[in-house]
Amino acid sequence: MEVTPDRVVILVVEDDPLARDLLTTVLTDEGYEVMAAENGEQALAAIGTVWPDLLTLDLDLPGIAGDVILAELRRRDETRELPVVIVSAKYPVPPDVRTMAQAIVPKPFDIDELLTVVRSFVPPPQSGKRSTSDT
Repeated sequence: MEVTPDRVVILVVEDDPLARDLLTTVLTDEGYEVMAAENGEQALAAIGTVWPDLLTLDLDLPGIAGDVILAELRRRDETRELPVVIVSAKYPVPPDVRTMAQAIVPKPFDIDELLTVVRSFVPPPQSGKRSTSDT
């Protein structure tokens, strides 16, 4: 029997408010605890205090771009192994980014595909989705 944690934190880094809200809602509905950052500066500041289990990262961000954030995460000992899922409309994704990221989900994204990718790195927490018997 696989044991999943009671709390799984995902940091969503997305500058588009509609995409950020959609990602936040979809992941929250799955039982994940979601924090959001709308730019690179907020993302880097949050990582040291939130300690996410996974990061979804747009590449085209104002200020510090997503590829720069990813490179910085890979340089730091404490975030070198942090799973990063690129969620971006940028095509093609540069080879160095492909190498540093665990997965790439192109925009516009399919919600089921996104959830499959996220679950492959961090299963939903035990206290996640409520079953019909919980109501």
